[in-house]
Formats: sequence, C-alpha cells, structure tokens
Amino acid sequence: MITKMKKLLLFMADSSASVDADLTILGELGVMHMVPFQSARDKSIELVDGQVKDLTKAIALLENNEGETPLADDTDYSTLEKGELTLMEKVLKAEEHRLQLEKQKADLLRDLRWFQDWGNVSPAAVKEVAGRGISIRLYLVADKDLKTIQKRSDVQLLGKLEGQNQLALITEDGNTKLPFDEVLIPENEKEQVENLLKEVNQELAENKQLLARFCPQRKVLEDALEERMHHLNILYVQYGGIAIDGQVHCWKGFIPEDAIDTFVESADKNHWGYVITEPEGEDLEEVPTLVRTSRWAERIRPVMNFMGLVPGYKELDVSQVFMIFFTFFTGILVGDAGYGLIFLVITFLVHRKMKFVKKVEFQLMYTLSASILFWGILTGTYFGSESIASLSLLSKLKVEKLASFGGDNVFVQKFMFLVGAIHLTVGHLQLAWKYNNSVRAIAQLGWVAIVWGLYLVVNQMVLRIPAPGIMIWLFVGGALLVGLFSNPGTSFFKGVLSSLGNLPLSIINGFSDIISYVRLYAVGLSTVLMASSFNQMAIGDGISTVFAGIFAVIILILGHGLNMILAAMAVLVHGVRLNMLEYASHANVEFSGSEYNPFKIKNIKS
Repeated sequence: MITKMKKLLLFMADSSASVDADLTILGELGVMHMVPFQSARDKSIELVDGQVKDLTKAIALLENNEGETPLADDTDYSTLEKGELTLMEKVLKAEEHRLQLEKQKADLLRDLRWFQDWGNVSPAAVKEVAGRGISIRLYLVADKDLKTIQKRSDVQLLGKLEGQNQLALITEDGNTKLPFDEVLIPENEKEQVENLLKEVNQELAENKQLLARFCPQRKVLEDALEERMHHLNILYVQYGGIAIDGQVHCWKGFIPEDAIDTFVESADKNHWGYVITEPEGEDLEEVPTLVRTSRWAERIRPVMNFMGLVPGYKELDVSQVFMIFFTFFTGILVGDAGYGLIFLVITFLVHRKMKFVKKVEFQLMYTLSASILFWGILTGTYFGSESIASLSLLSKLKVEKLASFGGDNVFVQKFMFLVGAIHLTVGHLQLAWKYNNSVRAIAQLGWVAIVWGLYLVVNQMVLRIPAPGIMIWLFVGGALLVGLFSNPGTSFFKGVLSSLGNLPLSIINGFSDIISYVRLYAVGLSTVLMASSFNQMAIGDGISTVFAGIFAVIILILGHGLNMILAAMAVLVHGVRLNMLEYASHANVEFSGSEYNPFKIKNIKS
C-alpha cells in the first residue's frame, strides 16, 4: 500500500552552529522528505563539493595502486592537523606528475619511431645545414600525388613507409614548402631520446612506488570523504530552506504518518518548531510516494526501479498485481523448462559465489526461473525438443491442450485472452475498492462487465467462437453503470453525456488491450520454434562424425544461448508492457509519482 503522508513545516534557530547540529540530528532521524524552497547555492557548498570530488579521485588512485610493495613511510596523516588534505594533495600531485611523465613518454616513443622510419638522421646536422642556408623538409606523399612533384629537382624520393612515399624537399629558400603534411624532425639525437626515455620510465616507477606508500593510509581519505559528504548533505538542506528575519530557518517537506510520533519526540527534545498538516491543493503534486508492500511482492521492486515506475501519491499500489502477473507472463514468454532450469542453476551459482547474501534480486530470479520451469513442464517444452517432451514421465506432466507440440492453439489463445480479461478486471476492482465510499465504485463494476463483454467479442472475432446471449447485456448494463456513476458531483445530465461520449473510444481501447495479450502466445511460440530450429540445424538426421558432433554442440550452445537472451528481452518488453500499459491504464495508474527520499545521513560518530 502507499503510505499516507503529512506536510511538515520545520523551524529551527538560525545560527550556523545550531543549524548544523540540529540538521545532523534530523538527518540521523531520516524521516523527512525535503522539498527545497530554492536552489541550494553558497561558496561553502562549492568548497566542500570540490573537496568531495578530489577525495574521491585520490581514493580511486590509491585503489588502483593496491598490491604494489610500498616503501617505508613513517608519516601518519591521521595525526596531523588537516592531514587528510595534505595526503590528498600529495596523491593528486603524484597523479598530475604521472600524467606529465606519460605525455613525455609518448612524445619520446614517437621520436624513436621517427628514427626507425627515417633512419638514424642527426637533427643537429639538419640544423647545422639550415644555418648555412639549406632547408630540409620531410613529407609523406601518396602515389597519386607523387606525379605532381616528381619532376622537381629539389625533391628527393627516399623510400616507402606504410604505402606512402618518403620525400625530402631540399632548397635554399627556407620558406618553400610542399602542399602536403610535413613530417617534423625530432629536436634531440636518437641517443638522447633513448636516455631520456630511460629517465622517464625510472620516474614513472618511482611515482608508482610513491602512490604505493600512501595506500595503507587510504582510510584517512575515506573517513574524510564520509565526513565531507555528511557536511555537504547538511549544506544542501540548509541553503534549500529560507531564513526568516535572520532569527529562524524554515524548511518544507513531507513525513510518513506513522513516523510523526518519533519526529515530534525529537523535535520537542531539541526545541524545534513545526506545523504538521494534511497535504492538499498544489502540495499534492509534491507529495512523494512511499510504497510498503508484502515481502513476496517486494521482489518486483528491481523491475520497477529499472523502468523508473513510481505510482503517484493518489494512485494505486500495483506492486502485488505487478509481481503476480509479471511472474506468470515470464513463464509463458520463455516457456521452456530446460531454460528455466538453466536460469535457476545460474542464479544459484551466482548466489553461492556471493555467499548467499540476502538480496531481493536473487529472490526475483529464483521466482521467475521457477515460473519458467513450471510453465515449460505444463506445455511439455524442454529445449524445444519434441523427443524429450515425449518421454514417458515428462509426457504425463504436461497439459495436452497447452502442449507446445500437438496442443490446441485455439484453446491456448483463448486462455491468453482470458488472462487478459482477468488482469484488466483486477485493475477495475482495485479502483472500485479505492472508491468504496463513492458511487464511482459502481462505475468500475460497470467497466468489469464491459471487459468481459469485450472478452466474448474477441473470442468471436478472432477465434470464431460464438458469443453467448449474455454478451449484449454485459455491454448494456456496463455502459449504463459507467454513464450514471462515472462523474458524480457534476450536473447529472452533463455527467452522463460526458461519460457516454468517452465510452466508445474507451471500449475500442479495451478491445485492443485484450487483443494485446495474444502476444504471450505468439512470443512463447516463437521461442519454442527457434529452439526447435536450432536443434534441427545441429542434429538434423543425426551425427555421423566427431567433427559433426563438435559442430552440433557449438550450434546448440550458441543457438540456445541466443534464444535465451531473446526470451529475456521479450520478458522486459512484453511482460513489463502488459503491466505498465494495458493493466495500468485500466487501473488508472500513470506512474507519475516521485519516490520518497528522506533527508538521511549516517551517524559518523557511531
């Protein structure tokens, strides 16, 4: 369910020392979702934010140098005044020096490459010749451009380099150039370049050792980063509030109803002022959404977070319905017991490697894998192989009409439409429960009748199943209830006309929504057909040679691997869509909310 929220105006004495201490207590309490009055701007924020970035960078540099054998270093920066800043600056300075050395190394390697390409030419000799009035310029020229200059007496062809011609332009006019990219001659002699490169490599090694010396004291930087983050969070909140007459500071936000007693106790103890009211009017647009649901339904949270799905504060909590139907849809869309078993084993192995840590993501994967395995058994699908499905024990477990091989396709499609009708009905019943103190609940019951009328129409139009006589009465009765009770509180006739005016388009949308559920059948069938095709490609009429066996194994692994990836993508596309669009539109959920994110800081003294 979506937790009820209260609007909170909070007042504190406006002195820097007391505000910092009071906001620390508030952050450790961790119950107030802040809504800033203004953008938080101050020089102190810029200063602390800069230190946070520098500390983060310095910590990352030390992490990258872990494992090196450090030289002896007796300096304990934790005992020095502002020792964390001194250590940070030394680490960053060492990194800056390393970057300079890497640039020098790249330049020197480029010069060495030049000597390899052009020969052991002496740059000093070239300069000496230039001093006597003879200019030498080097070029790389493509064959197609060579024709334009090959008759010039001042151009000498030296050789070939990577498909281009090496040329030397030798003139007495230092301003003469060729219309091509010039290859610059190094400043230093080859021997000097080699010596400089050795020096740079030595300095790089010493630089690495220097960073290794600082690694054992990385915690000094980590503690400093935590303290700065703590302070930065407080500053953002502090300057997001407003000062009143230089005496009082005020903040606006929201607090869960069940956290009020805890907050009031702390507020009274610390002499804070506060006003707690029911959010209304424009405030409703700012109220965050805090969803608290059953532990089993909490497994759908990773999917909703990944898709950015947060219901609005006044909307329905759809997590339980989302979890049930998403699990069911996943089983149908993948629908192969062999794949389900593989997903289950992979999840278990990864979970074991992480020492069976309690994470909702693993619970979700176990649930989805079991759903795939269960549906695959019901349909008799094992790696898309009909021969495996026909084994005595496995064939007894499948439902004949649902079977992937030899099943009743019309029955399966009808079943998918039935699932769709149930899914949409749940949305309308949830709305009816939400409006249980209003006649709008009756209108939702009317929509339930229309949904089941549409289900019968879909069966008749798509599957050629004759509709019973009750179908017309479902539409008539449903339309009557929707028309009469959808818009209470307005003029009776205006409300009826408005409801009936929108009804035809809504019915058409409902028809297409139920049709959409046939995608479960289509995608599940395509998964089976692809698996079967890969089996045929790999095995065909049999395996007669060792080479053919190896080739078959490769095709089976790659083919079924690709098929599992496509099936997983289908779950994200179609499984989420049917919940996010078809069901959500009937439950009147637009996922327009913002997640409850209280101002919360860790007690760094604990």
